Amino acid sequence: MKKPKSEFGTKVSIFLAETGMTAEELAAGAKVKRTTLVAAMAGRTPGHDLVPAVDAYIDSYYRKEAAAR
Repeated sequence: MKKPKSEFGTKVSIFLAETGMTAEELAAGAKVKRTTLVAAMAGRTPGHDLVPAVDAYIDSYYRKEAAAR
């Protein structure tokens, strides 16, 4: 049986679907390990710095997109 996504995992999955970005690209942009990002999306407890780093990258991505319009 597949593990349900965490709230963080759902947020990241929506971001990836909206942007067409891969988890590898997001991890590289946020400067976190891809394996840790994917594990956190699947419900494992993330490190204390993973969620803030990914959230900051997602926010900056949306700000750049809005400024480009």
